Amino acid sequence: MEKSNRFKWFPLFSTNFAGVLNDNLLKTLIGFVCVVWIGGEHKATLVSAAAALLVLPYIFLSPLSGKLAKEHPKALIIQWAKFSEILIMVIAITGFFMQNVYVVLFAMFLMGLQSCLYSPSKYGIIRDIGGKELISFGTGAMEMITFVAVLLGTFFGGLLSDADQYFNNPKMGTIIIAACMMFLAIIGWITSMGIHPKESQPEDDSEDTLNPFLFPIRWFKWCKKIIGLNYIVLSLSVFWLIGSLIQMNLYIYCEEYLNLSNTATGTIMALVAIGIGAGCYAAGVISNHKVKTILVPIGGLGMIICMLIIYIFSPKVTVFTITIISFAFFAGLFKIPLNAFMQDRVKGRELGPVIAYNNQMVFVAILFSAGLFKLIEGTFNSKMVFLAVLVITVFITIIAFLKIPGAGKRKLH
Repeated sequence: MEKSNRFKWFPLFSTNFAGVLNDNLLKTLIGFVCVVWIGGEHKATLVSAAAALLVLPYIFLSPLSGKLAKEHPKALIIQWAKFSEILIMVIAITGFFMQNVYVVLFAMFLMGLQSCLYSPSKYGIIRDIGGKELISFGTGAMEMITFVAVLLGTFFGGLLSDADQYFNNPKMGTIIIAACMMFLAIIGWITSMGIHPKESQPEDDSEDTLNPFLFPIRWFKWCKKIIGLNYIVLSLSVFWLIGSLIQMNLYIYCEEYLNLSNTATGTIMALVAIGIGAGCYAAGVISNHKVKTILVPIGGLGMIICMLIIYIFSPKVTVFTITIISFAFFAGLFKIPLNAFMQDRVKGRELGPVIAYNNQMVFVAILFSAGLFKLIEGTFNSKMVFLAVLVITVFITIIAFLKIPGAGKRKLH
């Protein structure tokens, strides 16, 4: 890619990286630092609360985020969202200095709200920056950056939580945490000011509903106009359902079946994030200026084979690690053509609400995965969770092959 083309992506990619890194840094610090204030016995409750505060805005406020992306310039929404992050970090930092978990959790909720409200604009602007021929590249690179930022946010969160020990001064640790979070917020806002592609004309006062229960019904019906689009949303929701099940199960499986320490388990989870990121980027490169939904069943088949190996052979640590990373890589191949299809097929300002509808369904699936995991692991064991992942992957791969244009027999025009 030419230097000029690479540079035009830099503001969006760097803004996304800084934002996701800050999100996960704050979430990780809640688990490591804030739990000390209230006692370790409340850790599970605190971590669950932080995760819920990130998820709930996507379920109830996605209609508003879609309406914003439809009626206003997407670049402006991103810039205002990033400016608000600076103010949110002031609240979070205040909470850390006061050692008040409720203030920090309120900041976590505001970060979830902010992320929700500008998500359709952030992903919807990919097509405006790169044009139709670079949709797959832009989507793949964005997802790779996201997973890398999640990984680094988790890593640096653990590192910063011990900062007071390095300096033997609790206040110095808090100062370093505050400086890092504020630095990321300011950098994200500065880079967002460089996002100004030529966008389609915003719609004036659209009549889209803000009711979170009517919204998915309305957009499910609208998506029927585009062959395969609702199956794209279903496939992306199942992708995150599977990903959530895998993440939760690794905590249990690695300890019970592989006898690994927390550090070793964390390393495997980090490698899984890298695997997904690599698969996302590879899908963008392989697509080569086109939307190649044929990668969806290929990715699904690879995931099925990897999960069969894990469930049937119960491999030891080294082979398990290689296999689960391979599973993650194929998951990345599976995901990116789905996002690219949505970007390619949904024209104009309708893309914002469609992405918002997709976000809402994804986070409903993630919430559902928590209950499903508890049911399967509690009733059987963590190995059976991998069997459930295998069955779900087979199901969605067959559905994608049969129903998504270009993935199977149906032509992608």
